[in-house]
Amino acid sequence: MSILEYIILAFALSVPLMVTVRGCALKNPIRLSHGLAVSLLLAIVHVLLMLAGIYIGNMLRFGYPDYDNLVYLGLFLVVALRMFFPAFRKKDKELPAYDISRWLTVLLLGVATGTNTLFVGMGLGFRVLVGDALWRVAIPLFLVLFLMSYLAIMLGRRKKEIRARRWQLIAVLFLLVYAVKGAFFSN
Repeated sequence: MSILEYIILAFALSVPLMVTVRGCALKNPIRLSHGLAVSLLLAIVHVLLMLAGIYIGNMLRFGYPDYDNLVYLGLFLVVALRMFFPAFRKKDKELPAYDISRWLTVLLLGVATGTNTLFVGMGLGFRVLVGDALWRVAIPLFLVLFLMSYLAIMLGRRKKEIRARRWQLIAVLFLLVYAVKGAFFSN
């Protein structure tokens, strides 16, 4: 898999985090210097969850490409569905906001928002080896998540509106295209 595919995957995984962090920064504004550290911690947690997922997927893989591709596709579809349904929640229902000025809350928020990343990592583990894809997965994911979560903190502090539904649907589309391409049109 190429670096461009991992960048697209990173953008797809960063959108739910961006929506959540923007809501948190909207309710509990923090200084931008503190926001850099929050973004850094969230990106590190997500990268570690992705690498743990790839490692788990490597341990669980069957060794038969047909079956491995089906498990890969199934895990990606589960994540796509988990990202699709929150996009259609009612407009009047507020998103939960957490106090991101506390470090334990930020760490737990990173783990909670990283479950999709863990499942995607498990799916990737059925296709790629952790040693082969370590840096090609980790670097784009870290950079994109860091920048998108920092952007979300800045947007939340300024009380700027984002079209969360549109962003989430684009992320689901990216994820589905990535999954279908990887399962059916790969070597």
